[in-house]
Amino acid sequence: MFNPFDFAEHPGRAYLVATLLPLIPVLLLLFAATIRNMARSRSGTDSFASRIYWLFGGDQPLKTGGTLSILFLLGSFGLSVWGLLQFHEEAHTYHDFPQEFATRWSERGDWLRIGTSKTIRPATALEIGYHIDQLTALMFTMVTGIGSLIFIYSLGYMKRETEDTVDDHVAHTTRRGRFGRFYLYLSLFAFSMLNLLIADNLFQIFVGWELVGVCSFFLIGFYYERKSASSAANKAFLVNRVGDAGLLIAMAIAFASFGTLNIQELGGRIGGSQPVELSHGLWILMGLGLFLGCVGKSAQIPLQTWLPDAMEGPTPVSALIHAATMVAAGVYLAGRCYPLFAPEVFLTIAYCGLITMLVSASIALVMTDIKRVLAFSTCSQLGMMMLALGIGAWTAGLLHLLTHAFFKALLFLGAGSVIHGCHEEQDLRQMGGLRRKMPVTAYTMLIGVLAISGMPFFSGWYSKDQILSAAMGASLSNHLHALLFLGPLLTAGLTAFYMFRLWFLAFAGEPRNRTVYNHARESPWSMKWPLIILALGSIGVAWGWPLWDAEASYLGHHLHEAEPILNHPAFSHAHILAEEYHVVAGGLALLAGVLGAGYAWSRYGRHAPTAAQLQEPRGLLAKRWYFDDVYDFVFLRGTQKLAEQAASADRSSPERPRRFTLDGAMSGLASLVQRGGHALRRTQTGQVRQYVLVLVLTLIGLLGMLSVLAR
Repeated sequence: MFNPFDFAEHPGRAYLVATLLPLIPVLLLLFAATIRNMARSRSGTDSFASRIYWLFGGDQPLKTGGTLSILFLLGSFGLSVWGLLQFHEEAHTYHDFPQEFATRWSERGDWLRIGTSKTIRPATALEIGYHIDQLTALMFTMVTGIGSLIFIYSLGYMKRETEDTVDDHVAHTTRRGRFGRFYLYLSLFAFSMLNLLIADNLFQIFVGWELVGVCSFFLIGFYYERKSASSAANKAFLVNRVGDAGLLIAMAIAFASFGTLNIQELGGRIGGSQPVELSHGLWILMGLGLFLGCVGKSAQIPLQTWLPDAMEGPTPVSALIHAATMVAAGVYLAGRCYPLFAPEVFLTIAYCGLITMLVSASIALVMTDIKRVLAFSTCSQLGMMMLALGIGAWTAGLLHLLTHAFFKALLFLGAGSVIHGCHEEQDLRQMGGLRRKMPVTAYTMLIGVLAISGMPFFSGWYSKDQILSAAMGASLSNHLHALLFLGPLLTAGLTAFYMFRLWFLAFAGEPRNRTVYNHARESPWSMKWPLIILALGSIGVAWGWPLWDAEASYLGHHLHEAEPILNHPAFSHAHILAEEYHVVAGGLALLAGVLGAGYAWSRYGRHAPTAAQLQEPRGLLAKRWYFDDVYDFVFLRGTQKLAEQAASADRSSPERPRRFTLDGAMSGLASLVQRGGHALRRTQTGQVRQYVLVLVLTLIGLLGMLSVLAR
């Protein structure tokens, strides 16, 4: 009998239990809400139903949902920490017994069998299972740890949702609080991401992939009374379906060619070189399909337009999406499927990341909404991770994914603290001087700014230094790809500029709007403690010894143990050059960051601009390089025109009677069939002699036809 708690023989099952724990509050909240709604409908006539209704909270939102969700996710985090320590211990114990080690940390079984083993061709099966390696263990701990902090932070940020009635001033409406619903969505989001992380096959990953997309739809559109929120949720959902179509195509090619979707088996059959089961064209198509799925989830060009609009959801949702769940899934899948990519796909990944990185960073330069600056920053940093994966710097790219999770969660939660303290104000032009009113928020956010800018001894420095070194090695090994180094170098300077610009505009100088400043206040401790813990993580999560050696990061070393070995000569040469020019690349990256920060200080820190000097941004960057306008013109308006033309075919007018419309034509066809039925009904007289006569005549006719044909 399967025992999920048999950690002694199968310690990997700890991750299976940890994945299922966030699903428990989802089921409990659904059950409580169902019972309460049923009781409320009968409470007017049934005293027992009335007592049940008030027992389950009555008109109050389900406040216990937050506590339950936090406790169960903390349980997942505890199991993940135990699993990580156990994994490291057994990795050394079973070093000479890889098969036994793999058996203890992975299991799988059939979910659906296609065909039958009795036929000549053996049956194939869709499987479910889990596989734990160094990458999965680290990612799982990061997601549950940062997720728990976001859940705790939400207790303070979403406190207004615990009230009987909530006045939504943006939508100009009054509604009931949705505290329980919010945590139900968050817990389902966490479960979906954890299932995606431990899955050992593309089918199970796709299930988690779609669940993550559904949860993002619910959470981005949480304030669905607002037109902007509902539109943003629809946009995120639809844009991601484009990427998902590519993932489905890749899965179909893999399953048809190899009869399995297990990633370890596919990696063993391919391993970075063309397999005999696939032509080169299909190999490239499969890799591009996988990457297209990653492009959608991780908001890479040309599917990046949904992520900035996703800021319409509550700020804790933004932190969860940008740091620990949805956008991390795309980079994670690209890293997990690394051996499946053809060389041409690697080059596509690198240049897609390069373009996304530069375009998003340039837009962030002019954004005045504090959350949208961070949103475009996320797109840019994800582009840097993709570039690293595309040039063979697997460890560096995924190290940046882990370090970025800490400082980006810190920055988003800090932005949420500012918005919460300033009564929903998000415009940087209306802020200024807030460090005096909100010191904890100000200085923890400063740590996040230093980390994302790649300043020495902060976590972002270790990962960015490795990425820039790898990029220099790639460009030196092939001078045609010099942009693969110059792009990240420029992005490092731009990142430092727009992030310090954000901090100076919000916290430095004098207030630009006295009303906002006078009403500003520091957030409660339920929101400050997560900021402090994330700030500590943003400083030291990537430390190693010696501290001044970016290559000595302990986290990077652990990731390197899981790096797949590829048969790609260009990567090997680039790695040698990266090590040789490591100091030069690191020095240039640091110089770019310092120059960017210094320029931001000279413009916004030394002499803080007034509100009048901060004009509304215009032009190419303010219009986000016109991506939304082009998509609106080509796809939205084109679809609307097609729909209008189709509708006009079914619309009557004085010049065109109804019988000439589509509806009239279909009604005429139905009328013709009806009349034919009436005519045939008259032949059903019930007289046996008439039926026999018809049968005899039919037989005579058939015999006559056969005799003619026989000649």
